[in-house]
Amino acid sequence: MLEASASHILVETEEVCLDLKEQIAGGLDFAAAAAEFSACPSGAEGGALGTFSPGQMVPEFDKVVFEEEIGVIHGPVKTQFGYHLIKITSRGEKKEAAARHILVETKESCEDLKNQIAGGLSFEDAAAQHSKCPSGSRGGDLGTFGRGQMVPEFDKVVFEEEIGVVHGPVETQFGFHLIEITSRND
Repeated sequence: MLEASASHILVETEEVCLDLKEQIAGGLDFAAAAAEFSACPSGAEGGALGTFSPGQMVPEFDKVVFEEEIGVIHGPVKTQFGYHLIKITSRGEKKEAAARHILVETKESCEDLKNQIAGGLSFEDAAAQHSKCPSGSRGGDLGTFGRGQMVPEFDKVVFEEEIGVVHGPVETQFGFHLIEITSRND
């Protein structure tokens, strides 16, 4: 699935939008302009809207973000909210992965389970017997999820480490995890 990230500046009139576009072309920093002039709360973040998929924004906004040139200031774009200047920062296929995990309370028990798995205990059985996550009943299977859907420490392992290897202990706010990445669309 396609995803993009963009920043924008939202103002009330087309004239103000055109004036800001000229100022930015003349050297005014986009993020600084968003912080000072945007009516959207994202202005506090330099206009950054994060990453989103088609259909999450209004159609006029989506059309620009998913069809126009990246890195260029687009607009004015009129929507029900007002007039936007839009800067597309990235666009591509959504990064997704599938993984399974075992969640325990201590680092020591996590290390012990990792050694047992290395010694032949199946990941599924270890998850079913020891994980405090409800996914333990499914062998620790978390299904498929996108980047940013899990806590950062978990996400980093799943999207950056080797597939098919048991990683951990990985500490998160929930406890200690053993994580096995089962697939990823690099």
